Amino acid sequence: MSTMPFETVIALSLLAPPLPIVMIDNPEPIACLSADETRDAVADGRVIQPAQASRHARQAAPGEVVRIRLCRQGDDYVYVVTTLKRDGRVARVTLEGQSGKVGTIR
Repeated sequence: MSTMPFETVIALSLLAPPLPIVMIDNPEPIACLSADETRDAVADGRVIQPAQASRHARQAAPGEVVRIRLCRQGDDYVYVVTTLKRDGRVARVTLEGQSGKVGTIR
């Protein structure tokens, strides 16, 4: 059985077309806001308070909230909340920014 030299395999892999990007839930990319932009969105009433979003996320995925971000997904606002469960597992909860309704839990 003959094998290709390592350098040939690397050269061929560089010539191969890139793998396609597969979008899982919503095809719109997520872009997170800065702290100032988040404060403005909350002050303008476009989204719920981060504390409320945190409570909704903890109900959906019990644990300690370790990170919360307000992001844009297309024209919509979403909160992305990361929780750490007692067993050490991490959950990522996506909530609708206006209502706090749970979108996804991973």
